[in-house]
Amino acid sequence: MTEKRTATLTTYITDMHALVNHGLRAIDLIAQNLKGEHHPEAVAAVVDIQRTLQGQLTALDARAQALGGKTTQPIKDAVAAVTGFAAGLIAAVRPEEAAKAIRDSYTYLSHVAIGYLMLYTTAAGLADRETSVLAEQGYRDAARLVILIDKIMPVLVTQELREDGLPMAEVSDEAHKMVVQAWQRESPGMSSAS
Repeated sequence: MTEKRTATLTTYITDMHALVNHGLRAIDLIAQNLKGEHHPEAVAAVVDIQRTLQGQLTALDARAQALGGKTTQPIKDAVAAVTGFAAGLIAAVRPEEAAKAIRDSYTYLSHVAIGYLMLYTTAAGLADRETSVLAEQGYRDAARLVILIDKIMPVLVTQELREDGLPMAEVSDEAHKMVVQAWQRESPGMSSAS
């Protein structure tokens, strides 16, 4: 592996590590805020996100080290810390609103997914099978967690609005069908791109 190729792969891996690491800090705050709430679906989702991101950190760190890199770089950590801090502030402002905290997690997971897509593209293009496998798993993890949030969000929103005294009809199944139909409608376009 050439020095430039290794440096490029290491940069993408350490960028991903910083994103996951600092986002995990915000997810940890969300988990703390949800402890006293009555939203078991939200708590379970956040615990799943935490566990998954911890595993990703371990894998990214190991891969960076295998390529001779380090996952702690002061500039990246400072920039990513601002992102994580801002996300943590969002979570801290409204701890009683599980749906909005989970929404913020969804946004973060979308960022993680696109980061893994970039890492996968880089690794596959540079013929680094180990990194491309790691990136594919990271992307799959993010997709799974986004789908999980899609499934629980209608229930959370309905529950919170009922707690606020609004006469919410039960539309969780209808909302879930809408999500499934939207993704199915777009999926044929995905297969024709390959």
